[in-house]
Amino acid sequence: MGFIEKIRRHSTIATGNFGVMFKDIEIPPLPAAVNRLIVETNKAEPDIENVVGLISSTTAIAAKVIKTVNSSLFSLRVPVTDIKRAVTQLGLNHIRSIALAFATMDALPKPKGDLFDHKAFWIDSLIRAIMSRSFSKKSFEDQPEKAFTASLLADVALPVLLCVWKEYYEPVIQEWHKSPKRLSEIEREHFGWDHSQAGAWIVQSWGFPEEMVCYIGAHNLSMEKISEYELDNTIVVPMAVASNLSSILRPDEERSRRVFSMATQWLSMTRLEFINCITEVKASLKDILELFGLSGRNSGSILDDLLVEAGSEIQKEEM
Repeated sequence: MGFIEKIRRHSTIATGNFGVMFKDIEIPPLPAAVNRLIVETNKAEPDIENVVGLISSTTAIAAKVIKTVNSSLFSLRVPVTDIKRAVTQLGLNHIRSIALAFATMDALPKPKGDLFDHKAFWIDSLIRAIMSRSFSKKSFEDQPEKAFTASLLADVALPVLLCVWKEYYEPVIQEWHKSPKRLSEIEREHFGWDHSQAGAWIVQSWGFPEEMVCYIGAHNLSMEKISEYELDNTIVVPMAVASNLSSILRPDEERSRRVFSMATQWLSMTRLEFINCITEVKASLKDILELFGLSGRNSGSILDDLLVEAGSEIQKEEM
C-alpha cells in the first residue's frame, strides 16, 4: 500500500466526512496567482520560467521568499536578489515550498475575539517549522524544506475553523485553554477527528500536492500509528516531534521533556545532536520572526527550556 493510500485509510477510519460537514461553508480562497502556481508545480515537469513568473507576480510573497532565502536559515555565501536566482541557488522544490507556505499565511483569516492570538499562532508555527526542518536534516536530508512548509501549515485549520465553524469549535478552544491536554486530544474526544485532518482537507481543497496534504494530515499521529501506517521513514516523524512543542503562550516543562524524549527515541538523536539542532533553531529564529513582523515576544524561552532539559539529562549521566 502506497503512502497516499495509507493516509487515506487513516482518514476514512478516524475522521468525519469533511465534505459533508463543511458543505455550506466557504473555505477562504487563495490568490489567483497562487492557485496557478499550485497547478504548475503539480505537473510532472513544471515550467521553471512560469513558476518564477508566478511567484514574482505576487510582490509581497516574492519579497518574503527573497528575504527568507537570504536569512540565517540558509546562510548563502552570495545573497540573491530575485526569484530566478533563488531557484538557481536552492532548487525549484525549495522555493516552491517556501512560496506556498507564505502565500497560505497571507490568505488565512484572522479570528476575532480573545480566544485566538494571531501573532502567537504564527510564532508557534514558525518555531515548529524551523525545528522540524532542523530535525529532518539528520534522516531526511533531501527534504528539509518540505518539513518546514508542512510544519508551518500543520495547524492551518485552527484559524479557519474559528472563523467558519465558530459555534462548534470555539467551546473546544475554550476547554483547551483550561486543560493540560493537547488540543488534538480534546478534538478527538468531541469530534472523532483533529485539526490536522481538517487541515489536510482544507489544503486539499486548495489543490496542494497530495504529498503535502498527507504530511499535514498525519502530523498528530502517535508513533504507534506512524509505524502502523509505515510512515516511519517519512518527514511525518520530525514533524510529529516538533508538533509536541508547547506554545509560547503556555510554556510547559512536561512538553519540553516529551519533545526531548521523542527526538532521542523516534529520531535516534544523541543528546548532543539534539542540543545542536535546538541551538541552530534559536540562532535563526530571531531573523525569521523579524522578516514577518513577529518579534517582540520572549519566543526563545521554550527553546531554552529544551536546552535545559537536554543539559539536565547529560548531568544525570555524568553523576
